[in-house]
Amino acid sequence: MSSTAPMVAESRALRALFALPILTLAGLMLRAFAMGEPIAPVLEKMLENSEFTWDGGSVKILKEFYGVPLLDEIFAHITVAFAQLQFFSDPKAYWHSLVFLTDFAGMYMVFLIEGYRPANKFPLVRFPLIIPLLSQLMGIGVVAPIYFFFFYVFTPAYKLTTPSLHRPGVAPCIALLPTLALAYFSSHFPSYFHPSLEARNWWNWIWQLFPVWGSFTMLVISKMISSVTKKQSTKDDSNQELVILRVTVYLLALISTATWWYTLPKIEGPISEVFMPQYFIESPQEPDECLRSILQYDYICTYSAGFLWLAYHFSDLEKAGICEVPWIRGLVVAGVVGVVVGPGSLFILIWLLREELLASQASVREPEKF
Repeated sequence: MSSTAPMVAESRALRALFALPILTLAGLMLRAFAMGEPIAPVLEKMLENSEFTWDGGSVKILKEFYGVPLLDEIFAHITVAFAQLQFFSDPKAYWHSLVFLTDFAGMYMVFLIEGYRPANKFPLVRFPLIIPLLSQLMGIGVVAPIYFFFFYVFTPAYKLTTPSLHRPGVAPCIALLPTLALAYFSSHFPSYFHPSLEARNWWNWIWQLFPVWGSFTMLVISKMISSVTKKQSTKDDSNQELVILRVTVYLLALISTATWWYTLPKIEGPISEVFMPQYFIESPQEPDECLRSILQYDYICTYSAGFLWLAYHFSDLEKAGICEVPWIRGLVVAGVVGVVVGPGSLFILIWLLREELLASQASVREPEKF
C-alpha cells in the first residue's frame, strides 16, 4: 500500500504540471478585471440613487430583494452591472452577454451531472453549487479554469473508463432538463426579453441565485425519480443514461445555436468587436468599453478552459486505446462547427462525444485499487 502512494502523488503532480495552461487562463481573467476601474464609480452612483441612467433615459433598479442584508448588499452591486448588459444601453454588450449566458446553461449542465459521478469526489467537482455560485461573485472566467484544472488533475483515465466510477445514474440524467428549465432559463430569458426594463432587473435578481435553485431542484427531482424507480443498476441503465444525455445535449445545443443565429444578424458593425477583446496592455477609459472588455475576456477564458479540459481528456482516452484523435483534422472540424453552431453548442457536443466513446466500450476491466 505504501509503495503505491508515491506513484499516485507523482501522477497527480505530473497531471497538474501538464494542465497548467488551463490555470493560466484564470490569471488572464484577473488582468481583465483590472480594466474595470473606470466603470466602478459610475455603477456605484447609480446604485446609490437606485436608478440606472444612460443617454436614452433612466430606470429604477432594486437595491434589496432577498430580505437578507448581506445577500442584498452583494447582489445589488452585481445586478446593477448586469443592468448595463441587459438594458440595451450598450448593444454590443447586450448581444454578447445574451449569447454567453445562454451558452453557459450547457456548461452548467456539465457541472451538474459531473457532480453525480462516483469517481468525482474532489469538492469543487462533487458539489455543483460551489463553482457556479463563486462564478456569480468572482466571474466564471476566473473559477471555470480552476474547476477544469482540478477536475483533470483528480480524474485520471481509469476513472473515466471504469463504468462503476463514471456512470452518474439514470435519475440525475432525467433531472437535468427540468432543473435547467426551472432554475436557469425561466429567469434568464425574461432578464433579456421582458418589455419592461424594471422587470428585467427583477428577473435578474431571481436568476443570480440559479446555483442555489438548481442544486435544490436537481436534488429533489433526482431523489423523487430514484424513489419511484428503485432497482439495481444494469447495463440497460447505461444505455438509458446515454439516450437521456443525448436528448438533453441536443436540446441545449438547439437553444444555444438558435440564440447564436438570432444574435448575429442583429449585430451592427464587425462581429469581432463584439466577441474579441480590443484591449490588453492598455485599459479602456470609457465605462461601456470597460465592462464590455471584461465580458469578452470572461467568455474567452471560460470556454478556452473548457475546450482545453476536453482536449486533455481525449488525450487520456487516446493513451488508453479507446480512440485515436486526428488532432489537426479535429481542430479544423471543430473550428468550422463552432462557427456554425457557436462555442457553447460546440462545447457540449464535444463533451457528448466523450460520453459516446466511453459508452462504446462494451466491457472494461476494473482497475487495481491503490
